[in-house]
Amino acid sequence: MYRLTTAVILCCVLAPVGVLANETLFREQVAPLLIERCLSCHNPERAEGGLSLATAESAFAGGESGEAITRGDAAGSYLVERILPVDGKAEMPEGQPPLTDEQIALIERWIDQGADWPEDLVLELPVWWSFAPLAKPTLPVVKDHQWSRNPVDCFIFEGLTEKDLHPSAEADRRTLIRRLSYDLLGLPPLPEEVDRFVNDSDPEAYEQLVDQMLASPRYGERWGRHWLDVVHYGETHGYDKDKMRPHAWPYRDYVVRSFNTDKPYTRFIQEQVAGDVLFPGTVDGIEALGFIAAGPWDHVGHAEVPETKIDGKVARHLDRDDMVRSTMMTFMSLTVGCAQCHDHKFDPITQEDYYSLQAVFAALDRADHQYHDDPELTLRRQSLRKRGRTLQQRERKVKKEIESSEKKLAVEKKKLAETEKKSQDAQAVFSVANAEDTVAEKKQELAALAATLGGIRKELSALPEPKVAYIGKVHYGGGTFIGRGYQGERPRTIHVLHRGSVTTPGKEVGPGALTCVEGPIARFELPADAPEGERRRHLAAWLTDPQNPLPWRSLANRIWQFHFGRGLVDTPGDFGRMGSTPTHSKLLEYLATELRQSESIKRLHRLIVTSATYRQVSTAEEELVAAAEPIDADNRFYWRMNRRRLEAEAVRDSVLSAAGRLHLKMGGPSFQDFVIDKPEHSPHYEYHLHDATKPDSHRRAIYRFVVRSQTQPFLTVMDCADPSMLVAQRNVTISPLQSLALLNNQLMLVMAEEFAEQVKANPGNLAQKVDAAFELALSRKPTPVESASLHVYADRHGLANTCRVIYNLNEFVFID
Repeated sequence: MYRLTTAVILCCVLAPVGVLANETLFREQVAPLLIERCLSCHNPERAEGGLSLATAESAFAGGESGEAITRGDAAGSYLVERILPVDGKAEMPEGQPPLTDEQIALIERWIDQGADWPEDLVLELPVWWSFAPLAKPTLPVVKDHQWSRNPVDCFIFEGLTEKDLHPSAEADRRTLIRRLSYDLLGLPPLPEEVDRFVNDSDPEAYEQLVDQMLASPRYGERWGRHWLDVVHYGETHGYDKDKMRPHAWPYRDYVVRSFNTDKPYTRFIQEQVAGDVLFPGTVDGIEALGFIAAGPWDHVGHAEVPETKIDGKVARHLDRDDMVRSTMMTFMSLTVGCAQCHDHKFDPITQEDYYSLQAVFAALDRADHQYHDDPELTLRRQSLRKRGRTLQQRERKVKKEIESSEKKLAVEKKKLAETEKKSQDAQAVFSVANAEDTVAEKKQELAALAATLGGIRKELSALPEPKVAYIGKVHYGGGTFIGRGYQGERPRTIHVLHRGSVTTPGKEVGPGALTCVEGPIARFELPADAPEGERRRHLAAWLTDPQNPLPWRSLANRIWQFHFGRGLVDTPGDFGRMGSTPTHSKLLEYLATELRQSESIKRLHRLIVTSATYRQVSTAEEELVAAAEPIDADNRFYWRMNRRRLEAEAVRDSVLSAAGRLHLKMGGPSFQDFVIDKPEHSPHYEYHLHDATKPDSHRRAIYRFVVRSQTQPFLTVMDCADPSMLVAQRNVTISPLQSLALLNNQLMLVMAEEFAEQVKANPGNLAQKVDAAFELALSRKPTPVESASLHVYADRHGLANTCRVIYNLNEFVFID
């Protein structure tokens, strides 16, 4: 059987169709067009409207609306009717731009000529690049060129050569240390660190600097912040009440710790999806589950509306939807959410795939969890609590049985009283005695249960004070938010929902993943009585299966993006057909296979930042710019380095660092840079009431309490990530509000004063103090012109105002 994919692509220029035989016309032009524009919705697996265009038999059989193609009559063909645009819009392809006039004419001509379709010709969708197996590419040969320093440069240089472009010169050491320090640590280098590096004659000085920074605890804080963007971490629930989550921070600390220890990436994934199952009792295995609970949570829909109500069902459905979306976007860079209402319009993701993923999380809610540093104590606590829950369930059942038996006893006593008036009835006496014995036995059992439960509570109270983390877990709460523990710990039953509505459930589905990923088994065959955690264990194994190419490609692309400002795929959250294709596909494959082999994120950093590509200047020579910009104005082929604006947190931390007020305490509960109003109902987070001089709020921004509904004004203006959204890439804007914030925000005013006080302690006159402030902020000495201008300003307006000016220099918030 002959199969056609877009390997036979639309590379054939649309020739005058009259000169082509109809069969040739179909093979070379019509079939590739159907594959490109129609087959994603009309294939054997999906068949929208009952129509598949994969074979002649299915195409001419038509669909639910009847015949789609009428041989010899394009005007009478339903297919043509659907693709003809009206006012610039066509019914098909749904959700996409209409076919061009030339493409429509091509299909009409083919149908009018008889619509020949060889019976042995089967149309198939090509494997999208991100779903293709991952294989390490051969390094390109770079002849007679001394620029390349490592394999990254070989791939980059190959692309430059193809475009007749040339790389730029290497940046000077001052630029390189500042670039590295912000990229790897999120903080500026100290003047003495700059001097030491600039004057280091060791030929390996740069590589040693990279290793030193990768070993710094500041590295985990920097890259942990990037990860928290992606997983939409926040410390309030969001939605209308937006209540606080005082125990969300352990997940943040877990992420920072994992980056600092260079945790193998498979372990990092597995802990966040199923750490409690795969690594029972461990601190990381528990705190990592904060990933599942990182997103928004509807307090009203869960805690105030029972799951038996439609609104309660909707709330739980949306909660699982967030867990599914977050998992697939974070680890796979795929969008799956639209498949809750219908099969994905562009990617081979079915509704059944989507709801199988929901089934993985069917038993989970978000709640606080107690644990200890000692895994044995944690397991002991879990065992006691599980035993206690089982006994409590039995206790409730016995109480109901006693209530029923006492009612029965009352009935029997009434019968006995009635018979005694007439004559003694032995059967009635026996029934009463039997009922009394039953009540007595049940009460004895209830007393024994109470005693045992009392012993369990005593054992629990004797354990050390536990830690608490807000995680995704099977919840054993009470009231409306009753959780699954009271239903035998069995996960909720998940159905495919027609149009995503909880009121129209379809067939039941079991736990699974995406069938479009070849290799790992996508449907998890589990016995009906399997523990809840087995579902997540299977998902963790599926995600980290070496045959699954997407996690490695996704993370390699994210790391490249944060170093260069743009990914090799510039849609880091969407590796599907609506996303971009890689600018350097072989380089991405190389980085992904290196990551899969070593599982070391730090090693991948080192490979990237030690490349000649990374070390280039951002301001190339005029002659080079003049030659390159007409070809590659966006620098997609990296003929120079990209100049980038610092993220909001890096700006804030740099302000504190320059002022000498940055506290480097790591971990623990977050600091609050707001005052809470009305905390008992719907908290109002009042940032303008915060005292910016308070030292406990001068920690790094990653340790800031992150509110969803009312984001921090200064950081928001500087394009901080929205914690209610999965942010794969932040927006970068330039606006007057940013200048006003840098000049007038309360933090900036306070830190300008602190900055001035710090440099006043330096020896020398005012001019020397101004020069010292400039070097602290920008990691270089001012030029004579800069120095003279700032000295004049300081004489007129004082040192504190001069520090405000330095904070507002472009160079302070940009890295070259």
